[in-house]
Amino acid sequence: FSDATQRLLEAFAGQAAVALELADRRRDAERLALLEDRDRIARDLHDTVIQRLFATAMTLMSAGKITQRRDVAVRVQRAVDDLDDTIRQIRSTIFALQAGPDEEGLRSRLHAVVDEAADHLGFAPSVRLDGLLDTAVSDEVGEHLLAVAREALSNVARHARAREAQVAVDVRDDEVVLRVEDDGVGLCEGGRRSGLRNMAERAERLGGSFQAT
Repeated sequence: FSDATQRLLEAFAGQAAVALELADRRRDAERLALLEDRDRIARDLHDTVIQRLFATAMTLMSAGKITQRRDVAVRVQRAVDDLDDTIRQIRSTIFALQAGPDEEGLRSRLHAVVDEAADHLGFAPSVRLDGLLDTAVSDEVGEHLLAVAREALSNVARHARAREAQVAVDVRDDEVVLRVEDDGVGLCEGGRRSGLRNMAERAERLGGSFQAT
């Protein structure tokens, strides 16, 4: 290259470097704004929405205790149960909002497993994930949890002839509970048990337990 061409290329490279740095800073600013918005939404859900739903549930429980009509008490209790389930779903949403937008945590991987199973089932199972899946569950436990969920849903698709299925995960103080339910035919007598045995072994390896009914 001639001196003039080299100076032109150096100037162009300098401008390109400045443009790339500005683009990086712009992305960082947008990411920070997104995280702040997610954190604000999570706080609003926790401090306002959940508290109001909880207060409504308590009011309904009090009304259910004093009513003299059995049918009214049953309906009130059903409404309380629905509110409890709604609160759990909102808490699950809060935990998801508090995870980074680009992070592929256990929560998103579980949803991916369920979405994959929907193609084989012919319907989409309902999902309820309650607790700090992305922070309180170790990588080892998470891998076993995904494998068991995948195997359980595969069994439903192959054997249950179900029309509905539910996947629920509860992360508590010192344990993780995975529950997969369906409305199918149940366990067949004399059928293969290799999949169930594998799931049981995974649970036992972690000091837990497995039950199939």
